[in-house]
Amino acid sequence: MAGFNLTPSDPSTFILMGIPGLEAAHLWISIPFAMFYIVGILGNFLVLFVVGKEQTLHTPMYLLLCMLALTDIATSTSVVPKALCIFWFNLKGITVEGCLTQIFFLHTVAVMHSTILVTMAFDRYIAICNPLRYATILTKGRIAKLGFLGLIKAVLFILPMPLLLNTLPFCSNHVIPHTHCEPIAVAKISCGDITVNRMYGLVIVFVIVGLDLMFIVLSYGLIIRALLRISSKKAYQKAINTCTAHICVMITCYTSGFFSPLVHRFGQGIAPHVHVLLADLYLLIPPMLNPIIYGVKTKELRDKVGKYTCCPYSSSRTAILLPIHLARISKPDRHLNHLMEVFNLTSSDPSTFILMGIPALEPAHVWISIPFAMFYIISLLGNFTLLFVVGKEQTLHKPMYLMLCVLALVEIRTSTSIVPKALCIFWFNLKGITVSGCLTQMFFLHAGTMMHSAVLVTMAFDRYVAICNPLRYTTILTNARIAKLGLVGLTISVLFILPMPLLLSRQPFCANRIIPHTYCNHMAVAKMSCGDITVNRIYGLVTAFVIMGLDLMLIALSYSLILRSVLRISSKKAYQKALNTCTAHLIVMLISYPTGLLSTLTYRLGEGIAPHVHIILANFYLLIPPMLNPIVYGVKNKELRDKMGKYSIRPPEDTAVYLNEVAFHKNQLQCA
Repeated sequence: MAGFNLTPSDPSTFILMGIPGLEAAHLWISIPFAMFYIVGILGNFLVLFVVGKEQTLHTPMYLLLCMLALTDIATSTSVVPKALCIFWFNLKGITVEGCLTQIFFLHTVAVMHSTILVTMAFDRYIAICNPLRYATILTKGRIAKLGFLGLIKAVLFILPMPLLLNTLPFCSNHVIPHTHCEPIAVAKISCGDITVNRMYGLVIVFVIVGLDLMFIVLSYGLIIRALLRISSKKAYQKAINTCTAHICVMITCYTSGFFSPLVHRFGQGIAPHVHVLLADLYLLIPPMLNPIIYGVKTKELRDKVGKYTCCPYSSSRTAILLPIHLARISKPDRHLNHLMEVFNLTSSDPSTFILMGIPALEPAHVWISIPFAMFYIISLLGNFTLLFVVGKEQTLHKPMYLMLCVLALVEIRTSTSIVPKALCIFWFNLKGITVSGCLTQMFFLHAGTMMHSAVLVTMAFDRYVAICNPLRYTTILTNARIAKLGLVGLTISVLFILPMPLLLSRQPFCANRIIPHTYCNHMAVAKMSCGDITVNRIYGLVTAFVIMGLDLMLIALSYSLILRSVLRISSKKAYQKALNTCTAHLIVMLISYPTGLLSTLTYRLGEGIAPHVHIILANFYLLIPPMLNPIVYGVKNKELRDKMGKYSIRPPEDTAVYLNEVAFHKNQLQCA
């Protein structure tokens, strides 16, 4: 308290601790916070701009979408700037009035958000069940009245929350273990009776939100009943598609929205940082995803956004390209010559391929590019930060951290081999790639993927030696041996992947030079050949299952030996410590392998799956792990977190005060 110039009797200020237990990792955690916030703000303001500019979008559905965008902006803006001030500048103080004001606006907007989702469900019900009366029932004036009623309801139900909190006495403890003023978190630091506050919060969650959900379920029950009466399959699918975006948004919002309050009230055995992270994810993820979901799933909005993007992607060109994707691209058709002329290519030109991006979602490319770019930036920042810290700190020149650096280098190379080209396709419509460039990209991409797997195997062996043979760890895993293992992994990757581009370079490519992908995937290139690709297909499967399968088998063997050794430990503390050393590696494997195997299997065996699903899965595999892996290791590894603290922008002279403050906060939690 002294560090913030507060005395125990000072009633004017609270201290927001951020994420308790993860203070040293605040700088790492701030990266996704900032990126998600930027994506959410850009997406929602883009929706507001496009709907405002386009008269044809001044319809009830888009006006409701604008209301949703405004609530999303208000939700994230009410918490993220303050959270980033905590993470970056250690500015943790907040006045009592400011805290109660934040609670009021945050929860008023949350109730308003739920009300808008109910109104959107009613909008879908009218559009499907009473389409002829849609324009007369849902007028602009009626939409404005419904929005105003929702705002009044939100204010009336949320206003008692800060008023009740204002009546509570706060004694010596003014430390809130959170990134923002959450009602229960504030109530718990009071030295008075908080039964009324707790009960009122539950009433809001279950009565107001529960009533909204009941109306939504009723609307969709009537919609389903109307759909079951439709005999035309095409009309049935069209009606279902009009509800898809709304259903996705509801799943995103209500799932996290219900889970977070319940965990905060009843999850007594769950670590405090889990409570806080869940609450923050609820306020970050929906505002980021909602405009992307509507932008991708709503054709009319996609087309209008295309007018204001820097991509010279006219509707006439879309009309040319879409029939090709809806047909089987592997067979030349009457549109092909026209498309080749667009790119100044003749049918006999052997020098260039065309990367189409994500087929059937071309008008949504600018929307899809937002998470692509943000994930890539987060990945580069995280991995380069990790390399910098390990390089600067002599105490981190150990086998585990050297392998972590190798993993970071592999991830930088993997994401950099595809994302810049994908963004050129999305933003500037630069789709051409030379045959040699395509094969080179393929080689580096797949070699990087295999090298990534080899590094994970080596890290599993490192954990095995550290737990099962700790006394011999430094003699078995020397820096030189790690370098040799890395070289062996690189050699194996090159030897097994090199035949892929060599086999493809021998294939004949006739009239079709269009690759329905964002990058040169092995099977995507092979499928457009007019020759026999049996050898290519079999070799790709052999590489995926034999090499990856062998790596997984070695990892499973290492962990079975680790588990056997851990089960022999009698001390519970030593048992937990041993398991904790493996947590980060296990999380990284769970992120990497399932997405990789799913992408490979759907591409080769998922004949009935839409092409854009294949491509999105393949891109997720190459975007998500490089983004999350440095964050996982930065958060879970204490030694790395501590070293990161040296290079954060927190003033060094405040470190002792900061550590005393953390100790004080932990004591308060223990007393509670």
